[in-house]
Amino acid sequence: MNTESTAATDLNSLRGDYLTQATWTVGGAFRFDRSLQVILNTLLQVGKLFPITHVAGVMPCSWSLDWTAQRRPLPLTDYTNALETYARMGLGVVLVFDNPFLPDELLEDAYITLLVQELYNRDRIRKNTVCVASDKMADRIRSICPKLPVYCHDNRLAAEMGKRTPALYNKLANIYDGVRLHPTDATRPAIYGALAQPGKFEVVMNDPCLRTCPVRRDHLRLLAQMRREPYNTELMTQRSSLISRTGCQTINRDALQQKISGNLTRSEAQTLHDAGFRRFIIRGSQFRNEMTLLWDILRCLQNDTPKTSNKTALIATSAMAEFGKAAFILPSGLKRFSFSNYE
Repeated sequence: MNTESTAATDLNSLRGDYLTQATWTVGGAFRFDRSLQVILNTLLQVGKLFPITHVAGVMPCSWSLDWTAQRRPLPLTDYTNALETYARMGLGVVLVFDNPFLPDELLEDAYITLLVQELYNRDRIRKNTVCVASDKMADRIRSICPKLPVYCHDNRLAAEMGKRTPALYNKLANIYDGVRLHPTDATRPAIYGALAQPGKFEVVMNDPCLRTCPVRRDHLRLLAQMRREPYNTELMTQRSSLISRTGCQTINRDALQQKISGNLTRSEAQTLHDAGFRRFIIRGSQFRNEMTLLWDILRCLQNDTPKTSNKTALIATSAMAEFGKAAFILPSGLKRFSFSNYE
């Protein structure tokens, strides 16, 4: 009996007809690296079942946004070590710059140049890309590193003052190496059904914002201002007021609606797949902690049919059990320090 072919058949049955040709990008890099690497190392052992090709992450800098608390800049060694680790895992890295309201004077930020150069120079498997939220950013990236692929972030579409149309998307597809669909447009057949090159577009599976959020652009503008003025408490108050007024984080158990958020249903994701969309993203930037992201990774990647639910539950449990393994090195607050007899 050929055990390899039997295993392959079992894996195919687990996946069934769920997004059979999809490839996945998982968010959370540069923020939840330790947890993300643990779960990805487990899932990549069955790579044909979970064809994860990239991780995506936002570095705290002038070109990015923080949806919760403002993060302090990371040491450059943490960034480069993460790039090396993901390369060894065979994963490309998508460096995300998601601030669509960047002032012109920050386009020449020297730190951005350093991040982009390191991203390209440490890309031994030639999978790394940059995803930007404005055309000005794209032009700047191309001047820094002409060979690096540049993708269009969905915040570029959210900040668009005009109407989002198939013509706009098709235009962006000719400018960029890839384009993320605005989460609302991923549920609008009049938009995605008229795209000339669906293979160039990416679909966000788990956007937590309201599908019909009336203040998404205002929220992004406020977050951009908070990046420039991180200690302005008035801006924090405005953000809390905006969220409370919209009610996007309020849970009403008596009036739950399946399609109130940007989280795609299985049926919606399959419809997009059948229409030729192949690149799917599990977003992590809008979550406060990694547990929500880990749950979404397992939820989005796996089929949920009753027939295979016991097997997918076993995979999820096995992946999460990796976090409880005994460690041979005790945790210490002194790990970043070195001791020497030399003064």
